[in-house]
Amino acid sequence: MTSALRTIGARRETLAGEVRSEIERWILSGEIEPGQKLNEVALANVMGVSRGTVREAIRSLADSGLIVLVANRGAFVHQLTVDDIRNLYDLRGAIFAMGCAAVARRMASERDEVLIAALQKNLEDMREAYRQDDRPAYYDLNIAFHDMILAGAQNPKAKSAYDGLVKEMHLFRRRGLSVAPNIAQSINEHAAIVNAIAAGDPGEARDAATHHVESGLARFLKTLSDGAAAEGHPEGDHARSS
Repeated sequence: MTSALRTIGARRETLAGEVRSEIERWILSGEIEPGQKLNEVALANVMGVSRGTVREAIRSLADSGLIVLVANRGAFVHQLTVDDIRNLYDLRGAIFAMGCAAVARRMASERDEVLIAALQKNLEDMREAYRQDDRPAYYDLNIAFHDMILAGAQNPKAKSAYDGLVKEMHLFRRRGLSVAPNIAQSINEHAAIVNAIAAGDPGEARDAATHHVESGLARFLKTLSDGAAAEGHPEGDHARSS
């Protein structure tokens, strides 16, 4: 009896984890949009699981920053305000700048040609995606670029914190890369980071990383302003709905 109970418990935990991963994927891909309520019954029917399993998965997502639980109303995909976005960029920028400086410092003492080659290959792939106007591919390459650097910093706690921030930022970051000139500018900023890392210059790497993140925030805020003007809404109202 005890053995059977342990088996059932392990399977239930795995199933809830699988449901959580699928809901998270839908949120990050935009299939479930910011502000949308998570309907437990509908999700349970679509995935062929119990409503209790869906409820458990949703509750476990509450700490991810992707959803908010509202008393007596249910769970909703997090709808970020402009202040939320600024705060996320500030935190991400601080960790990324630290990571770039750490990688450059490592390069100065023990050059990692494999990492440099991987970053340079990523840059070339970004440029090709830009030439082909393949924005989804560029977005994925952009995520991979930052991930390689944070992994190269060899600071697991910083990497874990950064990954959590990036996951929450998926809720809005694709928009900031939706305009072609933004991509060209972002690639140039990435190249500056790679050059500083390859040169083993921690200060320059930190400055290039900080500039990149601050510019990314400015580009994103401009898309809010441009979108508000195009739709005839005050910028503040549009920002709150994005």
